[in-house]
Amino acid sequence: MKFLEKVTEGAGIALNYMAGVASLWFGAVCTLIAFVIWSVAGVGLPSIFFFAIFGIAPLGGGVWLVQRGRIQRQLLKVKLQKEMVRKLAFRHQGRLKPADLAREQDWTEERALETLKNLAAEDPERIELQLNYDSGDIYFEFSDIIRAIEQREAYQALPISETLERKAIDIALTLGKTIDTFQEYLAYTRQTASQRQTQKKEELYRTKIERFLREVDELKQQ
Repeated sequence: MKFLEKVTEGAGIALNYMAGVASLWFGAVCTLIAFVIWSVAGVGLPSIFFFAIFGIAPLGGGVWLVQRGRIQRQLLKVKLQKEMVRKLAFRHQGRLKPADLAREQDWTEERALETLKNLAAEDPERIELQLNYDSGDIYFEFSDIIRAIEQREAYQALPISETLERKAIDIALTLGKTIDTFQEYLAYTRQTASQRQTQKKEELYRTKIERFLREVDELKQQ
């Protein structure tokens, strides 16, 4: 995200907040005036119209604007976080483990894994979950960064226009199930059991993981 885009997005958030607060104040004042009129002259049709137009409408609009500003702020945080993660991925040749992000940001590995999972859901065309059954490693590949490194190109920030969609929620949930199942698989393989039982159980885990990954691919294509 470039500096001008950050300023533009930040200005839009501030504008929504200010407009929302102003609308709430205006609606509150008009509502108070309507209550005064009702207490003095009683409830009448003109006062009801006044309350609906200058009280309820501004209050509703103010709440909507403030909520919109809050959502925009959350999206901006995600985008800024994404840029930080992408820069780190560039330094790691386009392949990033949760442990790498945790060390860089002084986070727990759980938080780093959650962040990478959500970013992979938000940008499924560029970020892909990878699982290593032999080493037990979980890492994420950034396809466009890997191509840029192979072509000896410099790091490129993504445009601000990318936004979260409902599909991202479904992908995040499926990725979460995939990672949880993989971690269960790793825990199981460390247990002592007969070779036959272990092999059968491992195959069940792998089948389940592959099914989740296919679901992710299907969601990407929707």
